Amino acid sequence: DMLISAGVISYLGAFTMAYRDQVVGKWVGAAAKAGIPRSGTFSLSATLGDPVKIRAWVIAGLPNDTFSIDNGIMVAAARRWPLMIDPQTQANKWVKAMERPHDLRVIKLTDGDYMRTLENAVQFGIPVLLENVGE
Repeated sequence: DMLISAGVISYLGAFTMAYRDQVVGKWVGAAAKAGIPRSGTFSLSATLGDPVKIRAWVIAGLPNDTFSIDNGIMVAAARRWPLMIDPQTQANKWVKAMERPHDLRVIKLTDGDYMRTLENAVQFGIPVLLENVGE
């Protein structure tokens, strides 16, 4: 399950739930064929999720569905900053609620002082949300 979880986090974040399920199904089959021990059914939230943390995420505005919770786990477990394509602004609201206690800085590329704000935030370990990034 940990091997499959690592693969999901590393490679499947940008894809739809249907495609993720398809790929995970192939990986589970390959693991079974190779004799790698695993649980009966794979679930990213069952493997890496902390129920208390997930409940806090839902309270902070993360939708309570498998896809959104899996995305939250990927964001929390990833070693790099996430790029969130968020047309309904659900992730935006969730990040703002979760990072508000940590002095979140919200910037846009159109802000006159966005570079100075970003530099200071990086220097002092303050979270930054860069909004409305175009293609």
